Amino acid sequence: MALKEQGVVTDAVEIDPVVAQAARDYFLYDPPGALIVGDARYEIRNLEKRYDFIIHDCFTGGSVPSHLLSVEMLRDLDRLLAPDGLLVLNFVGFSDAPSSAATEAVYRTIAEIYPHRRALVPLPGENFNDFVFLASHQPISLEVDAEIFAPDGRTPLSAWLAEREQAVAEGGELITDDFNPLEKLQVAKTERYREVLLERMGPMLSAF
Repeated sequence: MALKEQGVVTDAVEIDPVVAQAARDYFLYDPPGALIVGDARYEIRNLEKRYDFIIHDCFTGGSVPSHLLSVEMLRDLDRLLAPDGLLVLNFVGFSDAPSSAATEAVYRTIAEIYPHRRALVPLPGENFNDFVFLASHQPISLEVDAEIFAPDGRTPLSAWLAEREQAVAEGGELITDDFNPLEKLQVAKTERYREVLLERMGPMLSAF
């Protein structure tokens, strides 16, 4: 919806029809483009459009759909991306070894398709973070107009982005359909999500 406010028409893919309907009924979701209900791996193979901007955001929870992150999946997405387009992949993970193995594997796998990559995090200096990977066949610049400010309304956006750029170690495992170690590599993230759930919901759970 934020993209719609900027005049950007977007198509969306959601696997669960109940979630898609709840978005419409309770969260004021009014799709500006097509709302496709189905598994993304299958649905994108049936698309023929070209997109300037693709957001691949399926990897936030403690358990993620690993079949949606492999070299082959990224190739399917790349077929839909304009030559100068940008792929944005959101992945929750760790920056410090050894727990960073999953993050490094994702970064390595993106490199198999895209020669240009950058990584941003919302919480600089934190080990456990949202990693926003930018990928393209063209160089990626974080420089924007000096008059455009960050969400705080005070910091120039270019400086705000530069503060959040995150180096990711090279040499992670390559994720393919035939060899996909993502679930194994994310055990530490699953455990961390469980800790967060207990921290936030523990008092409520103990009441039952």
